[in-house]
Amino acid sequence: MTMLKVSNCPQCGKVYQNNLRNLCQECIRSYDGKLNACLDFLKYNRKATTQQLAGATGVPPQEVYAFIRENRLPLTGYPNLTYPCNSCSAPIRQHQLCVDCRVRIVSEINKMKEREVSLRELERGVGFQIRERLRR
Repeated sequence: MTMLKVSNCPQCGKVYQNNLRNLCQECIRSYDGKLNACLDFLKYNRKATTQQLAGATGVPPQEVYAFIRENRLPLTGYPNLTYPCNSCSAPIRQHQLCVDCRVRIVSEINKMKEREVSLRELERGVGFQIRERLRR
């Protein structure tokens, strides 16, 4: 006798039999319906922005961003679709961070590395000077 693996749907909380999408059937239908509404709207309004898409279809912007991040709405075919940067929320079309945030983070990392190196050199220098004094 096989046991069915069941879980609670993360969207609505209903009990469902586990599947690849980790959603109950109703939530899967709702998700697919929203995605199809977005695709249908973009079919005739290819140059629509993300906000126009969300307003016209009634799909919340957060879900549109999720569709874009999951590559269900490919950005190559729709030039004005964007999603927010994970750091500053500026509109971007690729990666997780905008160029400004990436540059800022890389420069902060480099500054931290320089500080680390200078502290090591300072510690080495102090140790050397003490050893030289002890030799005299």
